[in-house]
Amino acid sequence: MNDLRTVVAKNLVECRKAAGFTQLQLAEKLNYSDKAVSKWERGESLPDIAVLCALAELYGVTLDYLVREHTRRPSVGRYKKRRRAIVSVMSCLLVWVVATAVYSVLLICGTPGELWLAFIWALPATGVVCIVFSCVWGNRYHRAVSVSALIWMLALALFLTIPVQNMWLVFVVSVPVQALAVFWFILRKSQNNVC
Repeated sequence: MNDLRTVVAKNLVECRKAAGFTQLQLAEKLNYSDKAVSKWERGESLPDIAVLCALAELYGVTLDYLVREHTRRPSVGRYKKRRRAIVSVMSCLLVWVVATAVYSVLLICGTPGELWLAFIWALPATGVVCIVFSCVWGNRYHRAVSVSALIWMLALALFLTIPVQNMWLVFVVSVPVQALAVFWFILRKSQNNVC
């Protein structure tokens, strides 16, 4: 039994590092404590079969891979990160395809007005898509950048869309909103380090 624990522990460490997760990030994804993850990786205990299945799915390997000894490391992280990047870029491009379609349809129908605003509003929509993917895949730093970009792109879209005198004040309002977002991410980071 100790031999199995050692093999599983070694495989869990290699897969976690290849996927680019810390023990805390992995624990949050599994709804376990980082102490439990640490025990699994030191071979002090074995995760139950449901957790092993969840880990195999998360890392993109088979359950058999986690419980057998191997001579080569998994290439989980590189392919998974590449696939995530491709999906993110394609989703952002889809926003721009929709904006182009809206612009084209409005132009063909002869709709009066500033049709180019369809592209301006594609900016905050792209920011929302980036936030969604960074939340799904758990990347805190991408999420922080995406939220900041969304704040300023939304301010720009409002500034260009609403023809009101002193509309530049929307940028002044964006400054404290940006500060709140920065403080929120700093607070979340410190809370994660305490636990």
